[in-house]
Amino acid sequence: MSTISYAQVQQRIQEQQLNHERLELQEGAFVVVLERGGRILGPFLSATGESVLWLPDSWADVAGFAAFLASGNWNLGGERIWIAPEIQYGVRDRTDFWGTAQCPSAVDPGAYHLERIDARRVRLSQQIELQAHNLATGVKELQIEREVLPAANPLHELSDYAELMEGVVYVGYEHILALSEAKTDAILSEGWNLAQLNPGGQIFIPASPLVTYSDYFAPADEEHLAIDRATGLVRVQITGRKQFKVGFKAAHVFGRLAYANRLRDGRAYLLIRHFFNNPSRPYAEEPPHLPGCRGHSVHVYNDGGGFGGFGELEVMAQTIGGESGRSASADSFLFWLYVGPEDRLDLIARHLLGVTFAV
Repeated sequence: MSTISYAQVQQRIQEQQLNHERLELQEGAFVVVLERGGRILGPFLSATGESVLWLPDSWADVAGFAAFLASGNWNLGGERIWIAPEIQYGVRDRTDFWGTAQCPSAVDPGAYHLERIDARRVRLSQQIELQAHNLATGVKELQIEREVLPAANPLHELSDYAELMEGVVYVGYEHILALSEAKTDAILSEGWNLAQLNPGGQIFIPASPLVTYSDYFAPADEEHLAIDRATGLVRVQITGRKQFKVGFKAAHVFGRLAYANRLRDGRAYLLIRHFFNNPSRPYAEEPPHLPGCRGHSVHVYNDGGGFGGFGELEVMAQTIGGESGRSASADSFLFWLYVGPEDRLDLIARHLLGVTFAV
């Protein structure tokens, strides 16, 4: 569980003079949008609270954080956008994944420009150049435009809204991504939204009863991943103690998934992600050992401790270039957070996900 507070984040940002914007959300909560790496940090429920999303321990140490930044390490925590397919842009040789895997510096930390549009909206933008490997070869020039703004409670039009929200805190924001290419060629590109999770909770993925998954590294075991074949509900335990990554095909999932856990003070929370899942479009990411195995719009990563012991909830944007027939895409990723009594969160999960949960 993250113990990194807003005070620590604010102090490190000030010490390192990192360009950032604080975006106010609902009920006194906020996120910090960081120019370096294009990160969304938080949400913080108050100025004295800790980040709901995972942040590394380096945020707690003056010298350690300075060394972290100097090293070029990408692992700042929070929510980020990378460019997929990783097997194309981040791996030189798929037969030696870990030996040749490296996040391109153009992607992270990148060279984002951060600006405030108005009191309710901030923008991140950058142009990047990437080298393609494995799936295609050549140089790809891309333009990334991102906006972050508050998002209304998706329950607000329900007749029993007041009862549903009794004793519950809601915080929500929308993350808009526009991706475009300078020229069309055979190289496919897609936005890749990753949210880093504090361990100790469970991911819920509503899915078809026929859902399958693809292992990317060491396989997930029964302790960590279970599928209810009667309903199709996928449950993934995030422990931060065993490394694995699994992918779920767009044809089997519905564009809404969640993570249930507890804050350090013991309060339960339900974090719901909503995105445009489109099985008609190509999703080009492939497991290293399975050439041609495509179509995954959702990925879950559980760290083994080597990178800090977190989890990741990963969803994909619409593909551009090549066979996609598009040179630009626009996607929206919604982040809905509910904090409160477990029975209320269970009822909210039934409304928004069609499932019940247990923290």
